[in-house]
Amino acid sequence: MTTSDSKLRSPEQSPSPTGRKVRTADCQQCGIWRSLIQAGLPARSAQAICERMWLNVARRRQVLYLEGNQARHLYVIRHGTVKLVKTDASGREHVTAILERGNLFGFEAAFDTAYATGAEAHSDCELCMLSAEDLSDLMRSVPSFSLDIARYLHTRLIDTHQRLAFLGNPGARSRLAGYLLWRMPENPDPQPLVPHELTLRELGGILGLSPETVCRTLGAFQNEGIIAVDAKRIQIRNCDALDRLAAG
Repeated sequence: MTTSDSKLRSPEQSPSPTGRKVRTADCQQCGIWRSLIQAGLPARSAQAICERMWLNVARRRQVLYLEGNQARHLYVIRHGTVKLVKTDASGREHVTAILERGNLFGFEAAFDTAYATGAEAHSDCELCMLSAEDLSDLMRSVPSFSLDIARYLHTRLIDTHQRLAFLGNPGARSRLAGYLLWRMPENPDPQPLVPHELTLRELGGILGLSPETVCRTLGAFQNEGIIAVDAKRIQIRNCDALDRLAAG
């Protein structure tokens, strides 16, 4: 986890949320609400979560919590991006996921355990937080809530399986092609745009490749007319070629 900004206050360092209470009237105009509903969480459970949340602001590179910290909050991203990181036996950190608006994380709070990964603001963020106590109370007092959360976690598990599938591909070209397909938006345009907010090191950490290999492979894809790369996004110019590469 990045430590250069470790003096920034983490939400986990406070005994209670330090932000402002979210007004429920705001929720149905919020990206969180829409994302939860689109992910299959019924409106009753989405509203139950939103009613008990507090809004906090995190600056880019601010540590939200460390791997192994006691899980005290469930988080939802209102604006910005968050990266999850895992440390291996040699002490190297690997980016396991880049989360975007509407994504939930910190589900360990539902089970009174330690966080399995660390979390860091990848950009300036607004985060809604639900305490472990409120989460447990919802799971006890609202019979359907636990089942709704289980269904949501199931959709996340399917997404994880899709990611593991491309990580299992041999070769840098197949892995990078699988990653780009995985990041493509649903119902994309003929030449869809994929966010390109990761450094080469971060992307290499996700793919299990060195930054140099990622750079060479991106350059090769661009030279072959498969993609076009700029500072913030990648345009997919040949989806069929990516499909063939990802299939090995």
